[in-house]
Amino acid sequence: MTPTDKSKKSGAQARTHRAGSKPSSVGRSGRTGEGWQAEKSALTRQGILEAAVRCFVEHGYANTTTAMIADEATVSRGAMMHHFPSRSAVMNAVVGYLHVRRLNEYRALMTDIDSPDEKLTRDAIRISVENAWKYVNLPSFVAYQELLGAARTDETLAEAVGEVERDFEREFLRTVRSVFPHWKQVKSLQAAHDLVQFVMQGMGVAHRSSNREQRAKRVIDTVTDHLERIYLADTGVE
Repeated sequence: MTPTDKSKKSGAQARTHRAGSKPSSVGRSGRTGEGWQAEKSALTRQGILEAAVRCFVEHGYANTTTAMIADEATVSRGAMMHHFPSRSAVMNAVVGYLHVRRLNEYRALMTDIDSPDEKLTRDAIRISVENAWKYVNLPSFVAYQELLGAARTDETLAEAVGEVERDFEREFLRTVRSVFPHWKQVKSLQAAHDLVQFVMQGMGVAHRSSNREQRAKRVIDTVTDHLERIYLADTGVE
């Protein structure tokens, strides 16, 4: 067999191999087949939930429709219906999505403020209160407040929110103990936690208050003073 014949045979074998092989779906990450399709589906689902949050913030819960969310997520109505066949389905899914997102955002804001190797200072306490104020001004907080308001008269949504709220409170306090090591043994930790959260949440929903930021600074100073007194009273640190 001549070199030319070998070349022709090799080319024919390659063509036969390509013709007999099944095409594969290749993603941007290089993964193929079902793995990539699953990842793509998960990314689409997450994009829809993030779009829903943006719609809640901009338009409010009552004015948000599935068509509006699909447009915001830049997905077809068919893709929207594939992931969430009804409005209640996507709303309930957003509740769970915000549960995880809010915990992650809180941890990101509070990590590295309280060092276990250093004395807890008033400045550190104030930074934590300032970040708690930032926390209730995030889009996730605004969106969740929209859901809470709607859940008052929507039984299906109220059930979904109620289940998540109970779990969120447990996980939130666990996160507090994790990121604030000096407070782990403080007897009044729950009261201190409630003080910060209720005050900040109250200010957070007061969207139309005049001089909001200036008044918030005064409240932050007052809350910091109370937290410092609670900490010193329970630990005896001077």
